[in-house]
Amino acid sequence: MPTETVYGLAANAYDADACKSIFVCKGRPLTDPLIVHVHSIEQALSLVDHTESNSVDKISIFKALASKFWPGPLTIIMKANLEKIPNLITANTGFVGLRMPNNKIALELMKQSGLPIAAPSANKFGHVSPSKAEHVYNDFYLDSEVTILDGGACTFGIESTVLKIEEGEEAESFRLHIFRKGGISEKALWETVMSKELDKKYKMEIKSKLHKDF
Repeated sequence: MPTETVYGLAANAYDADACKSIFVCKGRPLTDPLIVHVHSIEQALSLVDHTESNSVDKISIFKALASKFWPGPLTIIMKANLEKIPNLITANTGFVGLRMPNNKIALELMKQSGLPIAAPSANKFGHVSPSKAEHVYNDFYLDSEVTILDGGACTFGIESTVLKIEEGEEAESFRLHIFRKGGISEKALWETVMSKELDKKYKMEIKSKLHKDF
């Protein structure tokens, strides 16, 4: 399916077998978690564990970021509700990356199906992420399980920024830990922290440490 960042290889995020087929089609290691796409903040929150310590504060920060940058190229990692989504998606970390894409086709697909959609980039593992339907075709034209929804060229063409909301070392302190740089800059994140006055409610910091695992 098209998004504004890159095309995603999409499957029902509630279905472990469907999600496993993503790993098989891409040749992707099972240790590499999948980002889950949603059509609303409410749908995203249904996939989040609300029972962990400081969950109210983390969800407050989550809502502030999502309301500013969604739909758009920001993926937010939260502790997953494993009663709703399979642990396979999280690569057995217990955490899930959530994003609302800014693309009419992707949003309509989720609204009509009522499903969250797991969708890493629609390319063979290690290949360049696709920004056009023809790029997807070049990798998967021999795979009968892959149907391409051609939405034209991706309007943004840069993958999403991936961050995790983590507890800091001090009481009521939190860190926005950037795992992948992308469409949302660190400056934009910090400006949002300030504008939403999160820095007055919590001790906040932003830290970049880039790696693939949640």
